Amino acid sequence: MNVTRKWRRWFAVGCTHANHIDRKSWDIVLAFKERWAPEMTIHLGDFLDTAAWRAGARNSQDDPDKTISFSDDYLVGMTHLKELRPDVVMLGNHEARLWSMLRSSSAVVAYAAEQGTQAIEQAVKKLKARLLPYDIDDGLFLLGDTVFLHGFQCGEAAVRDTVESLGKPIVMAHLHRPEITRGRVRGSPVGICTGTLANIPSMGYARHRRATYRWGHGFAYGEYCADATVAWLATPVKDEWRFPL
Repeated sequence: MNVTRKWRRWFAVGCTHANHIDRKSWDIVLAFKERWAPEMTIHLGDFLDTAAWRAGARNSQDDPDKTISFSDDYLVGMTHLKELRPDVVMLGNHEARLWSMLRSSSAVVAYAAEQGTQAIEQAVKKLKARLLPYDIDDGLFLLGDTVFLHGFQCGEAAVRDTVESLGKPIVMAHLHRPEITRGRVRGSPVGICTGTLANIPSMGYARHRRATYRWGHGFAYGEYCADATVAWLATPVKDEWRFPL
């Protein structure tokens, strides 16, 4: 029996981090997207940076992130989403900071978080995109046989462990390191981490961590049908992006 599959193209980025974005790489990646012409575009989360919402920034008068404007962060991050024109937008752990503050014991903080979350929801709605929460069940998006998510684990084996937890191929962000690995489960499904598109030296909080050496730019793209997905990871070589088209 011959099975005819209709293949469509997809494209996914993550961890653009608003004001931290590497504009040169972002422009190159957007230009590739236009040539690739995907039917499904996904932002995997952390389109904002929300530095001022960090617990350390909120609780310390001396933390430099305390004075970073959320308005600027929001406007820049939303500009990037408009440029990307996604079909699906995921909340990452950086956006989730606002949602967690909806339950703050401070009425002022809770009100500010409410205004921020509503602004994000309305902006994504105007883009006619689907917004997924930062949630281990509801924050998963299935395309073909592959699960797309922001990512909830850190550490050396985070991609592998996520593949094994879900038992399916995955495409995720969160870790800032481009990576491909296989799960130790039946069928050996493949996991991809897209890396980041932020300007890595500008992210000062990570400049003392050895793991930052593994950070790099990247995105994922491929094809999908009803029951299968093909995925490729694109990364630059010596700061040069080379594409098959």
